[in-house]
This record gives sequence, structure tokens and C-alpha cells, in this order.
Amino acid sequence: MRNSSRSILSSIFLCIVSAAAAFAADPAAGTLTCVGLYSETSDGYVSVKSGKADWTPVKVGDVVPAAAEVRITVDRDWVEFIATGKPNAVFELIGSESGAVTKTGADILKSKSRAVSFPKGAAGKPDAKYKDKLVVTQYLGRQVYFDAAGNSRDIKYGDVLEIKGKVRIIAINNTLTLMNASSAVTTVIGPLNFTVEQVLKNENLYKFLNVQK
Repeated sequence: MRNSSRSILSSIFLCIVSAAAAFAADPAAGTLTCVGLYSETSDGYVSVKSGKADWTPVKVGDVVPAAAEVRITVDRDWVEFIATGKPNAVFELIGSESGAVTKTGADILKSKSRAVSFPKGAAGKPDAKYKDKLVVTQYLGRQVYFDAAGNSRDIKYGDVLEIKGKVRIIAINNTLTLMNASSAVTTVIGPLNFTVEQVLKNENLYKFLNVQK
């Protein structure tokens, strides 16, 4: 009986060690991925620093280690992250009027997240839950959504945009990436005003503009 108990304990210990080793070997484990970013001024870049390295601007798509520091120096700026590989919970860090806001990646991962969801459809098999809708999967810069009643809000990661809504991308080269019910993804580049319906119908949004699609 004692030998059997020791065998079971040894097996449990080996499982724990193996799991820890796998976590340590995975470079993405415990990291953040930037999925949305807004910086109002050229002085207000959201920045990241690892160890003794210099502060560098965060870019959409960047992977931030848990030990790295993220800093916002302008109160109207914000950045959104997901735990790398886990798109259904988003963490937001926003600026403050009282001064710079600085948090480590680990601190951000421990903060309260917002639950979001995305279509699970495929070509020829759209997700019925997202019929006539688009979901935001990434953005750079300030984007504004106007619903059918004319109410407006800043667009964030995971937002669901209805077919009767309109979108305004305010600044040049700002981008908005949208997913439809079939999980197909479209990236729109600003400055531009367009309707959600135009994207759903695959219309050429740049017909009269000298801008690359």
C-alpha cells in the first residue's frame, strides 16, 4: 500500500513538473498581445520597456512579456491587450490626468478583463449568431461607430457592429480589422467614412480615393 501511494505521489509530482516545464518552454506563455491602441498626440505614445532597455512605442500585434513595463503618459490614450493565444478576454490600460500610468505585463494580466466573443463560422457555413454583423479583431487609432439611432461610441476590441451602423476612421493610416459571420477578415484603412453594410457586401470602399485597400 505504501509503495502504491508513493507511486501515485511520484506520478502527480512528475505531471506538475512536466506542466511547469512546458509552460516555461512556451515563449508565449504569460505574455500579452496588443490588439488595440489609441494615442491622441505624437507625445503620447504608449510605450513598453523590458529590463534596462529604453522605452519603445507599442505597436498593434506586439507581444509584451509579463516582466515588461507598459507606460501611458497622456490621459486620453489607451491600449488593449489579450493574453497571447486567448482572444476572448481583453485587458485595457488607460491614461490618467494625475500622471503617467505604468504597469507590468503581469499586473495587467491580473486586472479585470472584459469578455468578448467572435464568429465560429467558415466559408459556406456562417455563424448565425453574427448574421449581418462585423466583429472588431484589431484597431489602430481612434475609430467611431454610429448605430442605427445615431448614437456614437469609440470602437474597441471585440465590439459587434450592426449592418445599419456607420464607421468613421479619423486619421490617416489608422486601421480597423473586422471579422464577418464566416470568420473572413477585412482590414480598412483611414481616414474614411463607411457603412457596415458596405463591408458586408464587399464593396470597394476606396473607389474614389487614392488609398491602397
